[in-house]
Amino acid sequence: MKLPFGVVDSDGHINEPEDELRHYIEGPYGDMKQRIHRFIPNADGVIGGGIVATHSSFDTTLGGRLGALGPEGFPTQDDWLRVADDGSMETIYLFPTTLLAYSSITDNDYLVAISKAYNNYVHDKWLKYSPRFKSVALMPFPEVEESIKEMRRCVNELGFSGVFVAAVGFGLLGDKKYHRFYEEAEKLGAAVAVHGGHATAEYMRYTKFIQRHTIGFPVSNMMQMMHMTYEGVFENFPNLRVGYLEAGCTWVPYMLDRMDEEWEKRGWFEAPGCKKLPSEYIKSGNVFIHAEPGEKLIPQVIEFMGSNRLMYASDWPHWDNEYPESVFHIWQREDLTKEQKQGILRDNALEFYNGK
Repeated sequence: MKLPFGVVDSDGHINEPEDELRHYIEGPYGDMKQRIHRFIPNADGVIGGGIVATHSSFDTTLGGRLGALGPEGFPTQDDWLRVADDGSMETIYLFPTTLLAYSSITDNDYLVAISKAYNNYVHDKWLKYSPRFKSVALMPFPEVEESIKEMRRCVNELGFSGVFVAAVGFGLLGDKKYHRFYEEAEKLGAAVAVHGGHATAEYMRYTKFIQRHTIGFPVSNMMQMMHMTYEGVFENFPNLRVGYLEAGCTWVPYMLDRMDEEWEKRGWFEAPGCKKLPSEYIKSGNVFIHAEPGEKLIPQVIEFMGSNRLMYASDWPHWDNEYPESVFHIWQREDLTKEQKQGILRDNALEFYNGK
């Protein structure tokens, strides 16, 4: 099936190879002979020996029954382009795989080094390879001034479309210490992509992967949306574009209602940086949400938001992706208008990433 327009993937992935990344690491870390990812703990907090691509000790593919990332070095640039054609995909905004867990790095010097190495690798090997590849840049977020410098470099010099910030591992993203970063992102017109993760692994010892994966991603995005709103990020930076990814969208109406209720009772005292109903900021048009094709209440979310700010994401080649069927699932839905479907599959992602 061919769609009448090119699909835009707001969140696809590469499987960044350690051997290639090592060549881009600057400073003393570039001389390390062992596996570079040994510095990242797995989901159980174990450090050493490297980590698997799913950053978990669980076999997420259930013995290959649920697919896998493929052989070492997969996907190559040509692998991605061949698959992109299967779903009428015109543009792919790339995110990492192993380094989705980079926020677990506690050595800030190494965090800066690996962030720059990844960004340089993606620029050289992916962005230069095809104009269909776009990307967000890793930010060593706790090092705010280093992050600002790296964001300027990646956006102004390397052609990145925005920045990736993990929803788990960097603390609460609305903290005042991060406001300088958001101010600069707003000036640069850079999209800030908050990518969900296993939030509950930090607080509750779920024993099965299905438990962590079910609850962690939406909860991590709820936590960050709430904190960023209450702490005045959207009030202070009204033109900042923020996206909350890989958690679906039907949690948003519930969360906005709950934030509004709490703000009406206590906001005057405990959220002075939030000057109006929290939902007004999220409905302003500058906050974008990833939508899963199978979510039954997508039309209601669009109606609740007041405008269509939902984006399609393939999540390819991760074990739980359903691409290209996920594209056609949205396109064939009878409860969405053609304009709404094109918004989800193309227009909204282009607006979020400012067409870059």
